[in-house]
Amino acid sequence: MDSFDRLTRRPRALVALGAAVTLVLAGCGSDSGGGDSAGGGLPATVKVVAISETTGFAGPAGKASENGQKVAIEEINSSGFLGSSKLEIDFKDTGSQPAQGVALLNQAIQSGASVVLGSILSTVVAAEAPLAERAKVPMIYLSSSGEFAQGSQYVWAATPPADQYFHWQAEYLRDKNAKNVAVIYNSDVSSTQKWADSVWPQASQAAGLNIVAKEASPTSATDASGVVSKVVAKNPDAVVVLASGTANNAIVLALRRANFTGIIAGSIGMAGAVNPLKEQGYGVVWPTNFSNLVETQEAKNFVDRYQKMFNALPNNYAAAAYDEVWFLARALKEANSTNREAINKALQKVGAAGFSGALGKLQYKDNVSQAPGLLIEWRDDKEVPIKGYGN
Repeated sequence: MDSFDRLTRRPRALVALGAAVTLVLAGCGSDSGGGDSAGGGLPATVKVVAISETTGFAGPAGKASENGQKVAIEEINSSGFLGSSKLEIDFKDTGSQPAQGVALLNQAIQSGASVVLGSILSTVVAAEAPLAERAKVPMIYLSSSGEFAQGSQYVWAATPPADQYFHWQAEYLRDKNAKNVAVIYNSDVSSTQKWADSVWPQASQAAGLNIVAKEASPTSATDASGVVSKVVAKNPDAVVVLASGTANNAIVLALRRANFTGIIAGSIGMAGAVNPLKEQGYGVVWPTNFSNLVETQEAKNFVDRYQKMFNALPNNYAAAAYDEVWFLARALKEANSTNREAINKALQKVGAAGFSGALGKLQYKDNVSQAPGLLIEWRDDKEVPIKGYGN
């Protein structure tokens, strides 16, 4: 999610991953509130336009999110959760381009959109969120950075902030007798820059760890041997990799080739990225919000449905998107309306009450999702929970 966020020159353009999904609800058209009048009932068909990053830099995460949304919609429809109303979805691709995301969002709003499920790539979210707020259209996005939602009235973050889980990682390293830690991070990604500058130093200090090296590596680097050689020269007990997407692969491989024998710890961006490394990725640990090995009833239900639909195991991006759609469905049922204000009030009520989903017990505070989270280890081609939710 947030590990794909890129820095831009816009002050608010911190990036994050989620799948931009705009709901265009049949029967809408009120000038004042969008959709029908409050309490007017749901239409027979709730048409969902998904403005998703399925190509470009965020493509892998966007596609996983899209699949998670499809699982939720199939379950909602087949269970009759919305009574006789059915959800329909039409996915559209931004190509990971903010301008395209804004154009598609504008089209949806002008056609009577009542709610938006916001984009997965935060450069797109940064452009969309002000537009949704001005239009007073509820928008739920999937970034693991809550900054676009905090303090807003209509914008919601459906993915729990990733930085709230790093303390587990620091405590894990301490318990493994690591004392000196090095950090390698993507300096051209807003979330990883933040984690390296403030979040991880705080977590390491609280756990009694010493940061002996801190080196930046761009996301475009396919060979991280130079940065790794500087870090390894400091003889750290562990290396924390705060990187985005395939940048994780380059750094982990460089550490293995440098014969680094200490612990390799990562961030939520390791999800999916480390898979192709097979044995060379085994032993890497990172904090996240989901593992497909979690044994709760809700998680198992989601994993089973996902496997049946796609013949594959879901990752955290798919799980967050699944819960995102269920958050919306609960609000639609509560509102019994496609009116924007009615939906937003229902989101407030459902979010405050909370519900159990694939990510665990979810509750919204300051419009930002909160969930238990967990620490996982990549082992035998599986994301194995070792601490936290589901363990």
